[in-house]
Amino acid sequence: MTKYLAGRLLAGLMTLFIFVTILFFMAEWLMPKRQEPGEPSAWEQYVDYLGGIVSGEFLQSGALAALPWTLLIFAIAIGIAFPLGHWLGKVAGWRDGGAGAAGLTIASVGLFTIFPPLLVFFLVVLVSAMTDNQGIGTLRALFNEGALSVDTVWSMLWTFVLLGLVLGVAALLLDRYSKTMPRWVWVVVLVAGPLLIWAAQGMLGDVGAILRYLALPIIAVAVLALGEVVLVSKSTIAEASHEDFVFTAKAKGVPERQIRDHHVARYALLPTLSKLMVSVPFILVGLMIIEISFSWPKDGAFGMFIPGMSSTLFTSLENRDTTTVVEGLIAVGVVVLIVRLFLDVLHAALDPRIRVGSRAQ
Repeated sequence: MTKYLAGRLLAGLMTLFIFVTILFFMAEWLMPKRQEPGEPSAWEQYVDYLGGIVSGEFLQSGALAALPWTLLIFAIAIGIAFPLGHWLGKVAGWRDGGAGAAGLTIASVGLFTIFPPLLVFFLVVLVSAMTDNQGIGTLRALFNEGALSVDTVWSMLWTFVLLGLVLGVAALLLDRYSKTMPRWVWVVVLVAGPLLIWAAQGMLGDVGAILRYLALPIIAVAVLALGEVVLVSKSTIAEASHEDFVFTAKAKGVPERQIRDHHVARYALLPTLSKLMVSVPFILVGLMIIEISFSWPKDGAFGMFIPGMSSTLFTSLENRDTTTVVEGLIAVGVVVLIVRLFLDVLHAALDPRIRVGSRAQ
């Protein structure tokens, strides 16, 4: 599996290099600036820029200050949408043909194809109606009072990374001895683990304020991702329910629920995960549209500023700030690379064919 992951990492780095190159020169071409006397040429700037990325100077970019907010929304939204969508797809796919499954399919298609600004409008109107038009104003006051700290956001993200690494290493070690980790352990670690860490650091109040402020964009992104996950999972479950191994298990007297949850659902997990890997860039683009949609109109009753990548990129585009635009898009590209690599690791851990192939080589 190490050789497989090394190959995926190399392919990702090559893709990132091509992306950075095309992005830099497209920005120079689309947003040209007047050449000042003594200013280096575009090629010299390009070489310096690559050097800055390799040396780590890129990490000090001002565009990265907005990155953790976008990452936090993305991580929590996917953490909600993927397991929930897979479970709904599992139930609907196993009962394919019923009225409930048909209704869930129609709802999933609607969620998958909904226009993000329209979804934001519905959420804002719903919250305003439920809170007598005070919901968005309260959140905006929370931001203006400085109750949200980017350091807390970074701490939350690192907590998720740490717990993910712990669970990943534990799952790989157990797999070596042909054992699996019970589901309740995953739930306890992923739910109680962050709370214990944040409580030990005295961050629970700040974390609660941030989650309350970002609740609406998290729900919006989760809704957009949920529809696709349900559709892919449902179709795969429905197809797998007619496989020979299902009929064999039924003939042996294995309970139907156990067949669905322990055999068919695991079979459907890989295609759903693969689809998520392909959809990561599109989900991030949708997230940026959602961020900017919540902040419009900026001075109106519904305006709610989210200090994510969208605000940085759109402001930079308006000001023709090529450097910040390129830095922001490179940051998004790096995030996509890291997320795809993480999903590759998860895919390799779940797919025995990758492990067996790697050992055979």
